[in-house]
Amino acid sequence: MPLAPLVPAKRPFLEESEINFAQDLVVAPFPGWNFDSPGVVKVSGRNEPTDHLTPDSGLTLPKDNGTSLDPDMVLPPPLPSDDVLTELIHLFLTHFHHILPCFHKASLLRDVRNRYLQTRAPLVLYAIISLAAQMHHDPAIQVQQNDWYNQAKFLYELTTREPDHALRTLQAIVCLQLHGCAKGDYSAMWLSIGKVWRQACALGANRLDSDHQQMFQLMPEPATAVEREELRRTLWILFMLDRELSWPTGWPHAIDDRYFKINLPLEEEAFQAMTSESEDLSKHSLPFTRNLKSLIASIPSTSERPNLLHCLVVANVLLGRVTEHIHSLHEDPSDPEYVEECQKLDDHIITLRLSLPRATTSILDAPPESRNNVIWLVTTLNTIAILLHFRVADMTDPDESREQFSRAVIAAKNTMSVVKDASRISTDLLLNSHIAASLYIASAVLIIQWKLTGDQSLKADIDLVGLIFDRVYEVFTFPGLKFKLALLHDMERSEESIIKMRDRGMKGLLADCSKWKFVQDYVTKHGIVLPHFL
Repeated sequence: MPLAPLVPAKRPFLEESEINFAQDLVVAPFPGWNFDSPGVVKVSGRNEPTDHLTPDSGLTLPKDNGTSLDPDMVLPPPLPSDDVLTELIHLFLTHFHHILPCFHKASLLRDVRNRYLQTRAPLVLYAIISLAAQMHHDPAIQVQQNDWYNQAKFLYELTTREPDHALRTLQAIVCLQLHGCAKGDYSAMWLSIGKVWRQACALGANRLDSDHQQMFQLMPEPATAVEREELRRTLWILFMLDRELSWPTGWPHAIDDRYFKINLPLEEEAFQAMTSESEDLSKHSLPFTRNLKSLIASIPSTSERPNLLHCLVVANVLLGRVTEHIHSLHEDPSDPEYVEECQKLDDHIITLRLSLPRATTSILDAPPESRNNVIWLVTTLNTIAILLHFRVADMTDPDESREQFSRAVIAAKNTMSVVKDASRISTDLLLNSHIAASLYIASAVLIIQWKLTGDQSLKADIDLVGLIFDRVYEVFTFPGLKFKLALLHDMERSEESIIKMRDRGMKGLLADCSKWKFVQDYVTKHGIVLPHFL
């Protein structure tokens, strides 16, 4: 499984901190990150402006903070012309909206055409175009990606507890999360979700659909039904990103669903068909409940247009509960109570699978525009099963341990089945940052089974995952390289190492940092370099 496709030419050297996996807290956060800035000050070591946020923002920073102007400071990168900006927005909606389905397309394009965002909320534009730039045909546009990314980070650093343009600020951080994934900024991603969640709570956005909303509301009421639904979707995307960052690392969730009173999102086509004059469809949206049985029951068993985002929300709520259980510091896998809770969660997985219409779990039966989310949903369900069934061997009965691991293998094979179906249609369906870690975990389980049984059909599936990471690398550089090298490392393990890997269970697999040391050593030895974003 050669690494040649992963080696770019003529790129700056990689910093060591950029190669650490999410378990390693040494990954450097955004430079100069300030979580509770009472005002705007010059951040040491940065060449950011101290006068204007953007050339046409009309916003100025306080001049009485004792900061003198540095003649070597450079102006922030300007936004591109309106024509180029519109082109980049279209590229973003084409290539990234299925990953971040929280933008009302017509409203976003309208606010760019009338220059509202350019003058009032440039942060979200910098965040969007920093993602879209890589898809542009002009190298002169592509090369500005890093500058736009840094400017978006800088503008977000300046936001206070109660940011203006709350919706666009929340959407901007969602985009920065995706860019941070491509860069490997896992620590910063996790920290920034904590900040933006607390900003949302300070504004009262977390209780958008609460009966007591007015008692705690600081942000203005959404002006239209479109804005209300955009806010719902943005908060749910943040919720799902939080769960995705926690399950591979054991880090606690930032978003506590006990303080999350947001209705479930509307179906995508209905959402995009809304206009500023549309009636508020809140009465038609389903309320969120923390009761898993009731939440799963909220999924319509049949529908002409299945609501994939609704299904993804339910799956990620369940993912969060499983993550909290297996990573809890107060639970012992040998305790009967632990096993009993695992059984309850497994029952919820079974019920959820049976509650999902076939169009939400089969690529062949799903509408073309829904296929990306079908893959996302299926891989999430299989990851939940692997987390739950891949248990520590010496904490359970040997026969029970083998049975549980067999279930984890079945879940991993299910992931490979959907991967193969997607590959027959388009490899682009697999270029989704939401599923990269899930593909690696599935391949790790298959490697254990292959090494211990000699089943060569599993080896073929593992090789396919390696090819997928080659393609992921072309869009999301860091995850593609990291997981490909980790895959190669696991494939070279001795039988003794494989047995230990199986017996430690999922928590042991996730805690094993030897693969990430291998990644770092391999990169250093072979001179492989990554884009330098800072």
